[in-house]
Amino acid sequence: MDFTLLIAAFGGGLLATMLGGLNSFIFCGLLALAAILGGQAGAPAIGIFAFGPVFGPHVAFAGGVAASAFAKTRNHIENGQDIVTPLCTTGDPMVLLVGGIFGMIGFIIQYIVSALLGPVLFSGILGTGATSWTDTVACTVVLSAIIVRLVFGKTGLTGKTPAGETREYVAKGQRLGFVLLMGLGLGLLSGGVVSALGNLGFGGSETALYLFKMSPTIFFAIAAITLIFITCGFGFECWHHVGYPAASTAVIIFTVTRSPFAAIIGAAITGMFTMWFGDFVLRTFNSHADTHIDPPACTIFVMQTINLLILGGLIFVA
Repeated sequence: MDFTLLIAAFGGGLLATMLGGLNSFIFCGLLALAAILGGQAGAPAIGIFAFGPVFGPHVAFAGGVAASAFAKTRNHIENGQDIVTPLCTTGDPMVLLVGGIFGMIGFIIQYIVSALLGPVLFSGILGTGATSWTDTVACTVVLSAIIVRLVFGKTGLTGKTPAGETREYVAKGQRLGFVLLMGLGLGLLSGGVVSALGNLGFGGSETALYLFKMSPTIFFAIAAITLIFITCGFGFECWHHVGYPAASTAVIIFTVTRSPFAAIIGAAITGMFTMWFGDFVLRTFNSHADTHIDPPACTIFVMQTINLLILGGLIFVA
């Protein structure tokens, strides 16, 4: 573990608290996209700025989520699930302190899940790639949010449904059709782009091959940036938990089969599943709850475990 980055993670959690958790996530997307398009010059910025102690979701977003939950306990905000409001408006140093501490907690959890847990459990399947057995950043965001709910929340892990009200855990009717069609379309988009880049990249274009390998993160970054519509007050659907895993599925399949058809079909299936599963997680953990457990992070954690450990490690050995 790099202790200089651990120290920096306190500042990352504090900065995200000042900005608001969701706003810090948008900056993660902006920096990730800029770094990727910067090529070799931008490579260090991906791990340090976009997914490190500055705007890495396991540090910044997780810190902002914790700070929002804590701010609600001190009556600074009305809803502990409010991850948009910049909490520098509270004027409370303890809110900043909680954000910074959870930034460090997230940094430590991610290191444990990746560098320690991965090789112990999955080296027999993934070899030297065992540290990447799943999206460990998303896993950390989920674990941190669960800790936050248990420490600062009062509604329990799955919320408290009011007496006389029946909660629906899965989408039905028109909503189900809407969710599945969104997932299908975004999956087809991801799979089609990945396949086009794969054809060019494996045909001899080094630039296209680089973009092919980075396409899951590119889709993640673009989707994160589009969440600016939420901060502007518009209703909008998150989709980074769809485009990112769908592109990952397509990259794995295309790398092994060189089949655009197989890659696109795989991405479409992933797209529909992740959009549906994200909606299910939202209904399960954030209905009638007083802190935020991130549905996209839960979905990415589950789907990237399937992609990297099962699809890439056991089926294709990509």
